[in-house]
Order: sequence, then C-alpha cells, then structure tokens
Amino acid sequence: MINDQAAPDALPVRETASSDTGSTVGRVVIGLLVLAFAGVTGLFAPLLVMASDNCNEGDARAICSASVQQIVGGLPVGAAFVAALLAVVGMANRSAAGWGCLLAAPFLLVVSWVVALGLAGG
Repeated sequence: MINDQAAPDALPVRETASSDTGSTVGRVVIGLLVLAFAGVTGLFAPLLVMASDNCNEGDARAICSASVQQIVGGLPVGAAFVAALLAVVGMANRSAAGWGCLLAAPFLLVVSWVVALGLAGG
C-alpha cells in the first residue's frame, strides 16, 4: 500500500474529545485536594505534641509519656507520606484501583488526625 492512500476499512477519526476527559480532570482535581490535605496534615498535626507542655512528674495523662508523644508526632507525618503516594497513584491510574487510592488517602489522613487528637487530648 502506498503511504498516501488510506486502507478501505479504516475507521474515520473522531473529532470530539473522548468521554473520559471529565473523569481525568476530576481525578486530578481530587488528587490535588488530597495532596493539599496531606501537606496540611504533615505540617500541622505533629504540633499536637505541644499538648504535653503542661505535664508534670507523675501526670497520668497519656500524652505525658514519651512513647505516646512519639506516636502523636510521627503518625501524622507517616500517614501524610503514604496518603501523598496514594494520591499520586490515584491520579496516574485510570482503573477502579486509582479511584480506590483516591478514596483511601483522605480516610487514612482522617484516621491519623482522630488517633493523634485522641492521644493528645486524653
């Protein structure tokens, strides 16, 4: 076949945008929001360790132990890192697993906030 001749059974080229453009834009917007939430969590949630500032010797509150302070400081940072990875995977993947990653990431961040606030306030 000569290069300038089309095959007789060739399909015509579509001139409209594909239907999954909206899905891609939605996935990217949601992913960016999740990344912003992960950034806020990673920066500000470790500050909950300051709830131990008024601890005295013999204080029975959970935040007054060094191990709980490590959990309150480290859990949100680790959760923010994992949630950021999940958000990037969710934005890059077009399958149902991508949407699952985008749904799991904010859930993970909320759980880390609840646990850190519970330990800091209890």
